[in-house]
Amino acid sequence: MTSEPSRWGVAPLQTLLAVSLFLFMAIALSAWLALRGPWLGVQFTPSGMNGLQVTGVDQRGPLASRLYPGDYVRALLLQNTPISVDNYDHHLQPHAEPTFDAYNAYLDKEGQLADALDAPFVTLIINDGEELTFKPAPRRPISSLPLTFWLLHSYGLIALLIALSVWVFLPRNWPARLLAISGAGMFLATWQHSLWEVRELALSRWQFDTLMRVNHIRVHLLLLAFLILLIIYPKPLKHSQKLIFFLVFAVVLQQTNENLQIFDLPLHSYYLPLLLYYPLGTALVFLQWRGARNNPTDRAALRWFFLSILIAMGAGLVVYFLPVVLKTPPIANPSTMVGLVVTLYLGFALGILRYRLFHLERWWFTAWAWFLGGLTVVLVDILVVTSFGLSHAHALAFSVIAVGWIYFPVRQWLWRRLAASSEVNMERHIPAFVEALYTSPDDRTSPLWQDLLRQVFQPLSLDRIDDTIEQARLAGNGARLLVPALGDASGGISLLYGQGGRRLYCTRDKEIAQALISTAVRINNVRRAREAGANQERQRIMRDLHDDVGGRLLTLIHKAPNERNERLARSALSALREAIYALDHKRRYGLQELFEDWHGDLRERLAPEFDLSWSISGDLDDIYLSPRHYINLRRVLDEAITNALKHGAPTQLTFQAELNQRGELLLILRNEFDSSHFTQGQDGLPGRGLSNMRTRILELNGELSLYCLTGAPYEFCMEARIPLPQQSTADEHSVAPG
Repeated sequence: MTSEPSRWGVAPLQTLLAVSLFLFMAIALSAWLALRGPWLGVQFTPSGMNGLQVTGVDQRGPLASRLYPGDYVRALLLQNTPISVDNYDHHLQPHAEPTFDAYNAYLDKEGQLADALDAPFVTLIINDGEELTFKPAPRRPISSLPLTFWLLHSYGLIALLIALSVWVFLPRNWPARLLAISGAGMFLATWQHSLWEVRELALSRWQFDTLMRVNHIRVHLLLLAFLILLIIYPKPLKHSQKLIFFLVFAVVLQQTNENLQIFDLPLHSYYLPLLLYYPLGTALVFLQWRGARNNPTDRAALRWFFLSILIAMGAGLVVYFLPVVLKTPPIANPSTMVGLVVTLYLGFALGILRYRLFHLERWWFTAWAWFLGGLTVVLVDILVVTSFGLSHAHALAFSVIAVGWIYFPVRQWLWRRLAASSEVNMERHIPAFVEALYTSPDDRTSPLWQDLLRQVFQPLSLDRIDDTIEQARLAGNGARLLVPALGDASGGISLLYGQGGRRLYCTRDKEIAQALISTAVRINNVRRAREAGANQERQRIMRDLHDDVGGRLLTLIHKAPNERNERLARSALSALREAIYALDHKRRYGLQELFEDWHGDLRERLAPEFDLSWSISGDLDDIYLSPRHYINLRRVLDEAITNALKHGAPTQLTFQAELNQRGELLLILRNEFDSSHFTQGQDGLPGRGLSNMRTRILELNGELSLYCLTGAPYEFCMEARIPLPQQSTADEHSVAPG
């Protein structure tokens, strides 16, 4: 994905720089307004019925050496009428009052105090009724502005710059627009907040009321933008347009009631609507999360996105809004609450680094590195000039050194911590992959290749695509790495974001992928050449056995002196045919025919009076075996009968074969057993043949159990559980040899 051109044809970085300049001018305007008088140079703290207690006096102010820490201000004179400050909290914000009447009463008191301070000469009633008259300073020094003033502007600046840094690259993207709107609301809210937060004692009623009303509108604009963002990102919810209309209408209705002061809401007229945003946002988060249940990419991004919103908003709710609504002291002051909200935007920045929220690519990080690097040099330069009085040339040199030795190392450390390293470690994966690929058949090449790609690159998701990919290449500015699908698979493979979604792919990744492709292709070629040579050698051995040994056995059959020798010769010929067929790896043998053929041979080996109990369950007609399965299974059955006839004196033999629901073949063979042959060997049973049986079953990934049942007589039991191979198409099948 590439960045969209700006609507005005201006490059994104130029837009971001211009907006940043405007924001710094707005902060300068706020500082100019905050420095305007009247200024007393006194710090107060509310003291209940004792009015306001003096906690500090600035020696540059008009009350230096006239008012001291520990004094109490009880009232101000307005046209010779005392305006009491008993139970007055000049740190309070009017909208903390729960009703419209209490809000207006606070503004009235604030306005009276502001009018008293606006007179050419101000008279304070202090301590026990003593009057203190003085002329306020028309301006205050910039150093007298509290830290809170600068923190609030920093919060708003961070929030808006992060939001705008997304929007300038995606100006036509609605989620980016909504994020920019919320950031603008955050900046304007903190800008206004800074003006009443630094008031020394009071603001005029009209000024405070205007700041409050506009601030409420902008706070609701911020939160409403987030709710709409949750409705449409990453995918629009069902009935999204109706939901947006309902929310906008509800906010307009609430603001109309608040500004016209029609009727009070229960609990709190100002903060109750703000509390409702959180459950609404939680419900939207749940709907978006449920809608992305089949999309791991969206869920990975949503996890960070939602945590940023819910944790930041939830923290502000707990430490400030909820206590105020419940008429209990808040855990934190309003400035701290604003700081908690700004962590939401920092969460977005981390989410963009980790999960590419809003599908931003590598140029987003490059833009910020460029912007912050230049900004840091300028700020350090200004700081050095103003603090140490150096010339601009010397200050610039000092700034470059400080930035080079401090800022850039710190930035690189943060970059490594937040954005995962682009290096991948493939050395520890290659040996196992080479061995597995060299020893596996063709139908295992594609799964092995996908497993290797997951291990080396750890993609957020790995998907098959229909496009034919001939060599590794990057797509989406590094969002995707496209590689060929090896083996018999068609199309290609798309890897989305590396290391679990924490980084983009780069040219180095493409080179590594291409090296892996070349390695895999060469291994495949070597393996196929080996298999072709082995197959050619098998064909030669098959011809030699068939033409030479087979011909000699046929001659022996025709010239056998008696029936016993003829039967032995035919048995040897049958074994030779099985050995020849086992060399043909493409041949398939029917399981049903195997049992029928073995049943016929079994009847020839057993005496006529022998009691054979034979039971086969399950549909075996469509089950076909590879040569290795066929030979091993036939040899196990033959050895089991040989073992029964050799070590027992049975008159009864029970055989059961069953195909279970998991596609496994279950074989059970029981016969009478001579207990005098019982030893403490493997399974407590004698014979080399039993060991061969176990080996053959293990070659088929099966399980073999051999045990004896005590009683009269002893019974020897063999149980085998054998997983059957995947079935081929019918035209590849052929019946078992006779």
